[in-house]
Amino acid sequence: MKNAILRWLGINPWMLNIEDVEDCMLRVLIQRYDIEGMSSKLDDYIGTVDDLEYKADRWSDMADKIEDLEINDIVADIEAKLDLDKIQQLDDRLTELLAGYKLDVQLMKEDF
Repeated sequence: MKNAILRWLGINPWMLNIEDVEDCMLRVLIQRYDIEGMSSKLDDYIGTVDDLEYKADRWSDMADKIEDLEINDIVADIEAKLDLDKIQQLDDRLTELLAGYKLDVQLMKEDF
């Protein structure tokens, strides 16, 4: 069984004669499995999870803020941002321009 594990790790028997077996094992594992690349990917995954947890906290904060809002305050904010007088003037001008015109729509079937 020991030999099977050693072969799976890619270790030749001559490597076992090296005094510092730990360094040998690390070198073989690093060469064979790209340990540094895997470590980097793991760090990226940890960062992604942290970002998602941060965003989840922000969503709960936003939900609390929405619950605290009053509809009248929202309407007042929208009205403050809109220039209702200009909108009314535009509506009146369009009404004047279209006065006396009639819209007539006729549907015709076409054969394709």
